[in-house]
Amino acid sequence: MTQMPRISVVIPNLNCADFLERTIRSVVDQNYPDLELILSDGGSTDGSIEIAERYRNFFSAVLSEPDDGQAQAINRGFAVSTGKVMGWINSDDVLLPGSLALVGSIFTFNSSVEWLTGRVTCIDEADQVLSIRRPRPVTHTRFLAADYQWIQQESTFWRRSLWDVAGGGLNESLRLAVDGELWLRFSRHATMLPVHDQIGAFRIRNGQRSEDIEAYHAEMLEVIDAERATVVPQDDLDCRILNAPLKLRTRKEAEATFPDLCRRDPKPFARPQLWKHRLMRQLHRI
Repeated sequence: MTQMPRISVVIPNLNCADFLERTIRSVVDQNYPDLELILSDGGSTDGSIEIAERYRNFFSAVLSEPDDGQAQAINRGFAVSTGKVMGWINSDDVLLPGSLALVGSIFTFNSSVEWLTGRVTCIDEADQVLSIRRPRPVTHTRFLAADYQWIQQESTFWRRSLWDVAGGGLNESLRLAVDGELWLRFSRHATMLPVHDQIGAFRIRNGQRSEDIEAYHAEMLEVIDAERATVVPQDDLDCRILNAPLKLRTRKEAEATFPDLCRRDPKPFARPQLWKHRLMRQLHRI
């Protein structure tokens, strides 16, 4: 029987007791055979730790101490992790059924894949699906053109080897764009695989940090500007992008400005259900 990789999943949390249990259950109910689940809590006072304790047998670590923000909480969680495959899920979001089996199978049977992301899925506070769309191709070149919307963090997993070569941590000096800045660093070293299946879901609710979208984009553009200053152009496309004004671009706008941009896009993994079913059959035998 094929040995599936250990998957380390970190749940960063701060006073999100209303949704935390649903997040935990979305991970543990999948019965993935080699799951390393870690809660990194920033010192919650709303009963979050009591909820986590009800699932203590599923956690390899429950950390609870004040932190300086989400990035530090996630870094603390991954610092005690050991899995060859990594990802985090915020404590108001969820992983979708069968997603860990799909992720594990793709990394097992495709040695060239370093990181992947699934369909962009959004849910509401009652877990009802609001939207589903295919993942966008995002490359280092597209980042330089400020065409980065969106790699859905809840649906993204990667190999530890990529995490290490890209710096081994989130940038704790950032307030909002901690995921986008990490994806930019990943894109220097590896091509992201777009997977045409659901992996995670982002919950749209009142009061979440992501409501400050303009501030996110402003922070991300500063990150891209710094990246562009380090790039040595390799061809005409690079030159045109680096010489163009830096501004946020949709995919349509980016491809209209740089028509040959799509030539560097990776091919999507369009038949993931075959891999999911293959691994699920193995899991049922365990």
